[in-house]
Amino acid sequence: MKRIYLLIACATMVLNGFAAGRYGEPELPGWLTFMGLIMIVWGILEIILFFKVWGMTNDIKALKKDRFNETLFETKGEMARYLRRNLVIGNMENVKRTLLKNFIDNVEHGYGELQTSGYVKDENGNDKWTNFKEKNLKESIRPYVDNLQKQYAKIGEELPVYIQRMETFGDYYHLFVKEELTVEIKKESEDKKD
Repeated sequence: MKRIYLLIACATMVLNGFAAGRYGEPELPGWLTFMGLIMIVWGILEIILFFKVWGMTNDIKALKKDRFNETLFETKGEMARYLRRNLVIGNMENVKRTLLKNFIDNVEHGYGELQTSGYVKDENGNDKWTNFKEKNLKESIRPYVDNLQKQYAKIGEELPVYIQRMETFGDYYHLFVKEELTVEIKKESEDKKD
């Protein structure tokens, strides 16, 4: 904001300098006029740079798609076209990665829609504030797993066993979210060394 005020002040001085000669007033020193012109050019270049940086930020979506193989789909039809294209090319790894990412997104979305807490009547008939986290972890995710299994069957692949065995959100949580998995792997590797 300071730059804008400085730019306006310099522009005003420069304009006054040009106007001074017309009305018989004494002219501004040459260095002040020169600095005013520099500030105007600098301001214009800064505005151009702003729009160039803004345009570069719009390319992040394309960079993520190209460099990290992370596809962002606006609709299910767009995802289906992407899957068909990769099936025709024979790029099964992209197809499996996309199906697994879609599975994970659907499970997390389903878990996010569950009620996390609320009032429940206790044995005396009084309202009691309850946290449903434990109850939610016991909810079934079998429809999500069955859907993924059907999609894998369509492409002629076998669903990984660790996903076939998932029954509840708790199973999903223990596999994909908890950090105990890395700890268990480290313990197993230490046991093998001994």
